Amino acid sequence: MTWIIITLIVIAIIAVIIVKLLQNNNISPNDFPYQKIDTLFSPAERSFLGVLNQAIGKQVQIFGKVRVADVITPQKGRSRSDWQKAFNKISGKHFDFLVCNKKDLSVLCAIELDDKSHNSKKRQERDAFLQGASKSAGLSLIQIPAQATYSINEIQQLFASILPAETTNHLEPELESTSTQETPVSKTPETEEQLCPKCSSNMVKKVAKKGKNVGNEFWACRAFPKCRHTEAIKIVR
Repeated sequence: MTWIIITLIVIAIIAVIIVKLLQNNNISPNDFPYQKIDTLFSPAERSFLGVLNQAIGKQVQIFGKVRVADVITPQKGRSRSDWQKAFNKISGKHFDFLVCNKKDLSVLCAIELDDKSHNSKKRQERDAFLQGASKSAGLSLIQIPAQATYSINEIQQLFASILPAETTNHLEPELESTSTQETPVSKTPETEEQLCPKCSSNMVKKVAKKGKNVGNEFWACRAFPKCRHTEAIKIVR
């Protein structure tokens, strides 16, 4: 009789395990209602990132969409409840861009790209909070208005006063990055590579076949026709 009872118990346990396995295999699509976001950055953010890379990207490492709580944290010595409240205020926020030292990835500064949405009262309150939180943590937070075009020189000068000398002493001045700029190119340039400030794609040299600039070389975005950004080339003699 004892063996019969033990056998029934084992059969029951096996039946329960089988039922659990069948339930796990019958996963409903509603259990995971997610979809992939096509791009990490908005068009305005991609455009600015391209210019930022041209201005300082060789000296630093630039990251995007970094959670604020991965950069700053509530101060030590607070009560558990106060620490959690302070953490909750930053846990759902992110910085648009984070600039780090290439050598050790230490954080140098954060960047917020301000578009029209930052004109709302709610967004201004968020910006003020981030500025206060960053200042208390000793982190420089740079707010840059979103624009159709940017001056690479101005961006270099802005970061030259913020970043350590070892990350900026090799910066070379460049002309403004606009759709109508003329880019100086020497007869024996160090590099034939250039990034599009609009979409960060590589640019290629082409020769105008018609119009008033026929026969002249110019930079054209490789992503054409998706991106139609071009730049004239001025030969420095």
